[in-house]
Amino acid sequence: MPNEADMVVKAFNDMVFFHAFFMGFFPIPFLINLYTLFTYKTYQKVITKIWFVMPLIFLLVSIGSFTGVFILASAQWAMSARVWAMCGFMVFVFAGEIARLKRLKIAKTSEVKMLSYIRFCKWLYALDLLGAIVFTFRLFV
Repeated sequence: MPNEADMVVKAFNDMVFFHAFFMGFFPIPFLINLYTLFTYKTYQKVITKIWFVMPLIFLLVSIGSFTGVFILASAQWAMSARVWAMCGFMVFVFAGEIARLKRLKIAKTSEVKMLSYIRFCKWLYALDLLGAIVFTFRLFV
């Protein structure tokens, strides 16, 4: 019969696995949005396609945040530089989506503003994709 310490270690490893598994899907919405932005035909199609991917981004941010908090709680809130970087990245993604939505309201008024919005989205999703790949595959952190 396994002792309690082994069961705690197994539970912690399972939480880390679930966090890593779900965050493995994190680059996908950014790839979809970048593909949409670089192959769009009309502004309305861009807005519609990005609008349908947005809930997936928020879902993955919330899953990453909640599983991360559970891992931190079970690790006695031990914060390392990698944990701070992951928290910062999640805040960046969330704040970027909010900023994108605010810019979209203004961008609908003219074509020049819409082109600026498209350029902003390309930069935003490229940075999000880069961060997601770095954290998913643990390249630098």
